Amino acid sequence: MTGRTITDVALGALVVARRYLISGNDDETADATDTELLQRLGVLRPDGALTQAGVLLFCPAPRSLIELTRFDVPGGDVLNPPTDLSGLALIEQLAAVESDLLAFNVATTVHRGFAEIPVRQIPPRSVREALLNGLVHRDWMRPDPVTVIWFDHDHVLEVESPGGFAGGVTQDTVLSRRYARYPALSDLCRALRLVEKQGVGVDRMYREMISLGHRPPRIIEIAGPAVRTRLTGGTPVVPVMSLMESVQPVARRRDVRIAVIFYELLHRPFLTLDSAARALQTDANDARSALETACATRIDDNVLIEPYKDVWMLSAAVFRRLENDQATAGKPVGRGLLPYRRPNQNNSPDVVQAWLSAHDRITSGDYATLTGLTQTGANRALDRFVPELLVRGSTTGRNAHYIAAGSVAPGP
Repeated sequence: MTGRTITDVALGALVVARRYLISGNDDETADATDTELLQRLGVLRPDGALTQAGVLLFCPAPRSLIELTRFDVPGGDVLNPPTDLSGLALIEQLAAVESDLLAFNVATTVHRGFAEIPVRQIPPRSVREALLNGLVHRDWMRPDPVTVIWFDHDHVLEVESPGGFAGGVTQDTVLSRRYARYPALSDLCRALRLVEKQGVGVDRMYREMISLGHRPPRIIEIAGPAVRTRLTGGTPVVPVMSLMESVQPVARRRDVRIAVIFYELLHRPFLTLDSAARALQTDANDARSALETACATRIDDNVLIEPYKDVWMLSAAVFRRLENDQATAGKPVGRGLLPYRRPNQNNSPDVVQAWLSAHDRITSGDYATLTGLTQTGANRALDRFVPELLVRGSTTGRNAHYIAAGSVAPGP
C-alpha cells in the first residue's frame, strides 16, 4: 500500500496524460473523468489507493528525476544547463524534457523530386524510446536522476540511466532479449500510448535510425553502473530513405531484421552466417531465417539481397540504384555508403582481408563481384597485392585464385 490517493495526484500530470492519450488516438480515455482515467490506466485501486507506478508517474516528485543538458560539442560550452524540475510529477518532467529536445532537434529539408520534406536530425520517436528506456529500466532504488545530454554540432543524444543491465540483458543482446525491470511501469507507459507495444523500443530505435541512413543506437553499460544509450543523427541519407520506403511487402519496412541486414551490407561487402548472427544478436538458426526473409524481400521488383557462394550481399539492382542516385552524385562512398565498391588504394586491401577472414582463397571473380570492378580490373587489383598481402595460386581465367601470404609456409 502506498498511502497515496487521487488527492495526491498533480493536476498538471493529468493534463499531460490526456495530451499523450490524444496523440495516441485514445480520445475515449482522455475524455474520462480523473477517477475513470486513473482506473483505466490501472493505477487507481478499488480501495482508492494509487499503485506504486501511479505514485511515481502522477504524484509530485521532491527532486528532478530527469536532467537535460545541452552542449555545443563534447567537453565544450554548456548552452542550456539542467532545469530544476522538482515538484513536478515524472510524467510532467518527461513532457518538459521532450519539449526541450524537440526544440534542439531541428529539422533539415530533404528534397524528394519537387517536394521539400522536413526531417528532424534524430527521429522523434527514437528520442522518446531512448528516454522511456532510461526511465522504465533504470534502478529506482538509486536517487540519481536519468541524465540526458544533447550535443548540438554532432546531433547526438545520450541518455544515461542509473543501474546496469538486468535480467540477463547485455550490450550484445539488447536487440534480441526482452526484460522489464518494473513490468507495472512498462504497462503504464503502454496504456498512456507512450509506446505502441511493450518490449520493442530498442527495435524501433534501430529501425528508425537506420531508415534515415544513421548509425544504429549504441547501448552499453558504463561505470556506476549505468546504461548509456547514444543516438547519432544528422542530415538524412536520401538514397537510404528511398530504398527503405520501397521495401515490399510493406510489413517488412517495420522488420528490424531487414533494417539491420541492410545497414550491415551498406558498410561491408558481404555477410556470413556468423557475422549476420552477431549483427542481429541472435543464433545461427535465427540468422539464417532472417537472411532467407531478406532474400525474399523486394525493392522495385528486384530482390534486396542475394546469396553468393556461402555469403550474402546486396543485389545488383540495389547497387545500381545507390550508385546512380542523384542525391549521392554517383559517389555513395562520399556519404559513408558502399566503401568497398570500386575501392581505392587506401581501402582496397579491406575487401581482400574481409573475404580471406572467412575463406581460404579469393578469386578474381570474387573480387569483381564484391567490388563491382571488371574482371580485368579485379585481376590487376589482386596482382598489386602480391607478394605483400597475397600469393598467386592458379593465374588464369575467372577462377584465378590467391591465398593470404601469411598462410604459405616459408621454404627451407
